[in-house]
Amino acid sequence: MKNSCIILLIISLLWLLTSCDEQRVFDLSMEIPQKSWDYDSIVPFDVLIKDTTITYNVYLNVRHSNTYLFRNLWVKIHTTFPSGEQKEQRVDLPLANKEGKWHGTGLGDVRSAQIQLQSKAKMPDIGMYRFEIEQNMRQNPLREVMDIGLRIEKAE
Repeated sequence: MKNSCIILLIISLLWLLTSCDEQRVFDLSMEIPQKSWDYDSIVPFDVLIKDTTITYNVYLNVRHSNTYLFRNLWVKIHTTFPSGEQKEQRVDLPLANKEGKWHGTGLGDVRSAQIQLQSKAKMPDIGMYRFEIEQNMRQNPLREVMDIGLRIEKAE
């Protein structure tokens, strides 16, 4: 009886953990080695889009230390569509307000922010999209950036 209760509890927890994020299409973060992001260290994400009839919300996740020197982070986002078409966009990501208070959440000296890049974006083609994130600040290498991530979810 005791073993079956434990098994039932484990199955329930696994079900809860896997069913909580039904909107997620893609969510992956990549570590920046030694918290030092060079211009030529482009962070790639390959995303398979299966449904062109819905819209998507697109986010960039940034994890940095409290000793990051700036209130923002400029990046270039290179997108390659399944058709081979390519687009480039320069984006300013706010990481702190004017008073220097960090956005997002934190634990100890690490901060995590999720910044929405697009709301209700259309993905015109079924297939593999490639998103490449390049740091575009004046400082090279850019220090104290730990991870860069991409999240794509179904828009409601």
